[in-house]
Amino acid sequence: MTEGTSDAALFRLARDLEFRKSGVDLYGTDFTIAAAGLGNDGGTTGILRELSRLKGFSRIVLTQDGRQIYRFIGLFDNDNAGRYAARTSNALNTDIFEYRDVYRLRPVMPKTRNYDLKAMKGLFESENLPYEKLDWECEDLLLSSFVEDFILEQPKALRSRAKMSGLEHREWTDEGKSKLHKYVSQYAVHADLEAVIDVIRCLRSLMGLPAL
Repeated sequence: MTEGTSDAALFRLARDLEFRKSGVDLYGTDFTIAAAGLGNDGGTTGILRELSRLKGFSRIVLTQDGRQIYRFIGLFDNDNAGRYAARTSNALNTDIFEYRDVYRLRPVMPKTRNYDLKAMKGLFESENLPYEKLDWECEDLLLSSFVEDFILEQPKALRSRAKMSGLEHREWTDEGKSKLHKYVSQYAVHADLEAVIDVIRCLRSLMGLPAL
């Protein structure tokens, strides 16, 4: 689950572009990405709310031999709200753990099936040490040159920039972010969303599925 519908739409577009290029369906019949809710029903609180409900569902809908059929995870932005939600998620629901049930989108998303929480935490933190203080959101996955072309057309869409270790996070106005997503849906090609595609592969891996 993502925080909002625009994030889910970005992942779906990336999936569609990969399918057109390679014939590989990164969703298939065993995986999907959906928003936690519309508007105020989404966000970090929406993810935690829906995750609590769906984890209860997954505990009672089992195979005939008692194995779990469904697994659900939430993906937060790595911003103040996302960091707070990840840090406090277990206090709100003792069955939710970061690096098992919720993850923060990071500049480096390791492909791993290691479910040891301590090992997962260490892996994510070590891989992202150069970007430790850099906010990171789905829009930051877009190819930088593509985003700069958009900024040339819509300079007022950009609120601020932050750079760290060769990567850049851009903060958008609300209207600017909406215009960016419309621009993506109209003009983006496979190369512009390769990092988004790679995150889908990572999420599949984290859920114990082939990364494809």
